[in-house]
Amino acid sequence: MIKNLNKKKIISLIQARTSSRRLPRKVLYELGNSTVLGQVIKKARIFSDKVIVCTSFEESDNEIEDYCKENNIFCYRGSLENVFLRYRDVLTKKEFSKYKWFARLTADNPLLSVKLAENLIHNINNNFDYICYEGDEIVIGTGIELVKKETFLKIDPKSLDKAEKEHVTLHLYEKAEKYKCKFIKSPNRHIQAHIRLTIDYIDDYFLIKKLFEIDSKMSAEKAIKIISRDKSFSEINKNCLQKKIR
Repeated sequence: MIKNLNKKKIISLIQARTSSRRLPRKVLYELGNSTVLGQVIKKARIFSDKVIVCTSFEESDNEIEDYCKENNIFCYRGSLENVFLRYRDVLTKKEFSKYKWFARLTADNPLLSVKLAENLIHNINNNFDYICYEGDEIVIGTGIELVKKETFLKIDPKSLDKAEKEHVTLHLYEKAEKYKCKFIKSPNRHIQAHIRLTIDYIDDYFLIKKLFEIDSKMSAEKAIKIISRDKSFSEINKNCLQKKIR
């Protein structure tokens, strides 16, 4: 388990909305003894000192705010299209000034790996601006990203294009010559490239729902073992393709 000293460094921001084009309201789908968003929150609480859900002002996202109130989670509401500003508004609040680093999480990854998150946090070094795993080192849907708050807040929001406003860390790792980015290898061996544990499509949800029916406290590592041993699981969402950012 992560040392409390490191845990105190982290505030986790979970971006969430109900207006997904491919699978509307997916973040509030039932999963295990909770919801998709609830599972993300549970895992984030393990390695974070503070967890915040960042959603939009859209009426359709009232459900997310209501869910957060019911579960004692801080919920911030901002622009639907400009996720970068949602993050920026939260990070400039006085009550969060003590945090030097934040984690970016998305509400459609209910099997994010606590083990991978803790390992990433152990790699925090203030000489860097951004830390994440190399793209082919982890299963899709299991990782987080870490960003130095000071660096993030120095980014001019007016300089960002549409993709950078939606994918808030894109500006950092696409401009690696300007920012100090650290891409690390996974402590987990034998990465299964054919496995995807994110929820973009209904078949993704069917797969992950089936895994949580086996164990309501399903972890990424256990899920990967199950799918690796029984190929029928990966058949469920084999036709689901990861959408490219650009």
